[in-house]
Amino acid sequence: MVQASSKITVHAPVDAIWNEICRFGAADRYLPGVVDCMVDGADVGARRTLTNADGSTIVERLDALDEANHRLCYTLLTDTPFDHCLTTIAVHDLGQSQAEVTWRATFEADGLPVSEAVALLEGALQENCLALKRLMEAGRQ
Repeated sequence: MVQASSKITVHAPVDAIWNEICRFGAADRYLPGVVDCMVDGADVGARRTLTNADGSTIVERLDALDEANHRLCYTLLTDTPFDHCLTTIAVHDLGQSQAEVTWRATFEADGLPVSEAVALLEGALQENCLALKRLMEAGRQ
């Protein structure tokens, strides 16, 4: 398995960030390019379909939701160059209304050289982190 990750400091309380992330069906609020998010099911095992601005879709399954540790895990079910892709978002309190968001994925590269797949996914995870940061900090300035 290969790993890609990104992390960012967000100037917002950990609980506010977690309340945004833990709503599995609200990903269209913070994922760049996603215009709609539909959820089938509830809690662990739920599936969400993310619709991008270009009309393409991505399906993901919620695998873990750890409220106490502010951690959410989901599996990418759509056929992509990232086979067996398990993604984890974790939020850690830094104090003084700041938190660190870590977005990590483990996967097997399929159809791309490993280095290219890692770079591509790390770029997407970094975009996700930046978009979440912008959303959370928008009302705090």
